[in-house]
Amino acid sequence: MFSRLGVLTISLFLAQAILLGCGSNEVKKEDPAAAQARLNAATSLRSYFDKSGGNFDSLSDEEKQAVIAITKTEEKAREAFGHMVLVKPGAAGGKG
Repeated sequence: MFSRLGVLTISLFLAQAILLGCGSNEVKKEDPAAAQARLNAATSLRSYFDKSGGNFDSLSDEEKQAVIAITKTEEKAREAFGHMVLVKPGAAGGKG
């Protein structure tokens, strides 16, 4: 169990963070080139996902290496595929 002093300390810390904020109010703008690179990587990753029907193992070795180059490891590639959802043609209002 927490002691009363411990609970009070945590409460005061949280109150300070809420009242003062956790950082500056300055909005940082992302480098446009970095944003475009991330968009290109995400678009490419999605195209491999769609092409494979969401099955990383069905990609060719060359395609797997391209996906791993984007995600850095095979584990992260498989995790990324696990987070994506197959979209049925026309489900998003497009023509299928």
